[in-house]
This record gives sequence, C-alpha cells and structure tokens, in this order.
Amino acid sequence: MRANDIFRKLTQSLQFDTLKIKTLFAPASIDLSEKEITNLLKTDYQPGFETMPDYILLIFLNNLIDECRGKKLDAVVEPVNKNGKISNNDVLKKLRIAFNLHEQDLREALKLVTIELTKSDLSALFRKAGHEHYKACDDELVLDFIEGIGKLLQTRKA
Repeated sequence: MRANDIFRKLTQSLQFDTLKIKTLFAPASIDLSEKEITNLLKTDYQPGFETMPDYILLIFLNNLIDECRGKKLDAVVEPVNKNGKISNNDVLKKLRIAFNLHEQDLREALKLVTIELTKSDLSALFRKAGHEHYKACDDELVLDFIEGIGKLLQTRKA
C-alpha cells in the first residue's frame, strides 16, 4: 500500500488538521507548507498529487508515538533509512504502540468497522516477518483498522 493512502486515512480517521500534521513533523525538522500537506493528502488522480516516501510516513508514525506516549528517556534514536519500506503490519504495530492498545481494544476497534478476527489471526498480524505464524496484513485490513481506531478513540472521548 502506498504511504499516501495510509497517511490520508490516518489524518481523516483521527481528524488531524494541517496544524496537527505540521506539529507531528516538527520534531524531525520536516517543515511542510499547507500546500505540500494538501498535495500529500490528494489521491493520485488529483492534480498536484505528490508521492509520500515510506520513510516520511515512518517518521510521522514515530512522532505520533512520541506525542501520544511520550519519549523514552533512555531511548536511542535510530536514523530512519530513506530507502526502507514500511509494511502494513508495521503500521499496525506503530498505531498499537501509539495509542497503547491491548488485544481487546484492537478487537473492539475492528468490530466497529464490522471485522471480527480471532485471537490467533490478530496475534499473527503482530508477529515478526518470518515467524511460522506470521500473517501479512492486506491493504483493506490496514485501512479498516485505522478507521476502527479513529472510531474507538472518538467513542472514548464522548
């Protein structure tokens, strides 16, 4: 899945405005204009669309974790590989960490978008690639998962 699609779904589901997006990029010294953010949020058939590299999405997710959970005091900041790819499973893991979601929270979020996974199916998504029970997350599931987290967080605020 393209980073733009994940980024767009995240910002919509979590109701992030341009200022919030800029705030999340600021710790990494990435200064995006409103126009650049708008172009990243466009679909590929809209004029002005700009492709978001995977490493930018990774920085965004890492900064989201830092904002939601706080920075670890003794954490060593690893440089982001600009040629690295981010998988759908990595996105799930980062969001789980950012919002401190436990298994029941994850299942509840997925239920909000009419998806029910067994415990074993859910845990397979969070295993390391190469593990015998690892399951790759498809594009539709990651987008539904993001939407479910948005709905879950909104219900908790209410």
